[in-house]
Amino acid sequence: MMLILGLDQSITRTGFALYEYPGDERHIQCGSFSSKDAGDPEEKCELFARQFKRLVGPKDRRPDFIVWERARRRISAYPKKPNPDLLGLGGDDPAIWTVNADQLLLPEIQGIIRGEAISYRIPHESVPPATWRAAIYGKGGGKLSRADAKAQARAYCKALRIAAGNEDEAEAACIARWAATCSQKLRLLFAEAAA
Repeated sequence: MMLILGLDQSITRTGFALYEYPGDERHIQCGSFSSKDAGDPEEKCELFARQFKRLVGPKDRRPDFIVWERARRRISAYPKKPNPDLLGLGGDDPAIWTVNADQLLLPEIQGIIRGEAISYRIPHESVPPATWRAAIYGKGGGKLSRADAKAQARAYCKALRIAAGNEDEAEAACIARWAATCSQKLRLLFAEAAA
């Protein structure tokens, strides 16, 4: 048996799933935690690191493999909503753009996960969202909108009777299932353990 830790990580809410493989999917244990209530970005990342360490630190329940959703390499920018121009001083400047601040933290969070995996010598892998969704949901699954993908994860877990409390836990369970069924890295690790 191998314990797989699947993660759908973010500052707002990180979903996690612990899957004893091979084993019955109904026994996947799901949970989540948030780092959004911490102060500045550094404090949010530190809170994430402390909460993540609780998942991987205990020797009696340390995962054998960690898999997480790979952070996007490109950060989306959006036109900033202009403030009303009450004084007629040109407050509707369309040249001002902004980004989702939490997106900027995802690569740092991914680094925290990778760093903990390395420090505990736990084999690990990241997977692009489109890759695991296409493998788990089938044709077209990798092209779903974010909202449709979250709904699909909930439906998938319901069909397999996985007790996921929210869509982030459901996606973490799907990511763990992807590792169990599709990860070449885990397959080699499993073969070495069986030999």
